[in-house]
Amino acid sequence: MLRMGVISHSKSPYACPLVALKKPDGSLRACCDTRKINMITEFDAEPVPDQEEIFAKLSKDCYFSKIDLSKGYWQIPMAKESKPLTAFVTHDGLYEFNMMPFGLVNSGATFNRVMRKLLKGIENVHSYVMIS
Repeated sequence: MLRMGVISHSKSPYACPLVALKKPDGSLRACCDTRKINMITEFDAEPVPDQEEIFAKLSKDCYFSKIDLSKGYWQIPMAKESKPLTAFVTHDGLYEFNMMPFGLVNSGATFNRVMRKLLKGIENVHSYVMIS
């Protein structure tokens, strides 16, 4: 992530702890525990359609595409003033996110909004962001 520019070294007075979560294949994934920062973050009420609404719209369509944007969040830059709030500590030092991380309360809403804006105006194209 450092080489990709997703994170950089930090001098933030904040730090989220890292936790190890088991992936379906049994390997481990390092994740920031963002629960404390999420508790004090103003919630972004970006509308996200429910499954029934999505399926009702899709039932009239014939062609579908599914795109797995596994690192899609990392395409969205963090606001300069927000970067220190994303800091996390490792055995190698303190880092912060330059690009939007997974786990923040508004990451999904922000990503959904960006995708809608990118695809707006393209005839018969709809974006439904599913987080798993």
